[in-house]
Amino acid sequence: MVMIDSRGAGFDEALALTDKTAEQMNLSRREAFHLRLLAEETLGMLRAITGDYTAEFRVETEGRTCKIYLSAKSDLDYAKRKELLDVSTTGKNAARVGIMEKIRGIFEAGLFSLEEGYNLQSQYGASMFTYGTMGMLEPGISDAVYAWSMQKYKAGVQAENDPSAWDELEKSIIANIADDVTVGVRRGSVELVITKIYR
Repeated sequence: MVMIDSRGAGFDEALALTDKTAEQMNLSRREAFHLRLLAEETLGMLRAITGDYTAEFRVETEGRTCKIYLSAKSDLDYAKRKELLDVSTTGKNAARVGIMEKIRGIFEAGLFSLEEGYNLQSQYGASMFTYGTMGMLEPGISDAVYAWSMQKYKAGVQAENDPSAWDELEKSIIANIADDVTVGVRRGSVELVITKIYR
């Protein structure tokens, strides 16, 4: 486990932990590269988040399944978060372009404002979220107030036959490499889980 904060502490250690996990799993060079890409995408998302936070980064394995966990708590209260949003020209976040930006939107909303998180439904569609007890998701987010799954998002995009959203998915590193990404949100805390199965 590595502790990360908004000032960049722990980022190098998180990548080193990822590389060590790949070595312990005896992954091929290509497989290890893919795992590192997933870690880099996750850390890159964190770098783009405005506000103070601390996060726990860990990598767990079971057989040929590897999961990257990112659990974070906000050090920025809702009033301060609203101040940051109010200084923008629109008073709200810009439209999220790309699947990783959408994931960041959910993650960031979970950190700083549950109310803002609910508003994300208008961008993703209500069917992309699941509410209440999340027993079917990761144990760490089993009591999430709401949760999002990339696989469920993909299924929704396919069902709605949305070419632009599908194009975003096809261009996304994380959508092409990860088997699933889930985000579980509680007020003031959020957990992201990236699952990669090596077959």
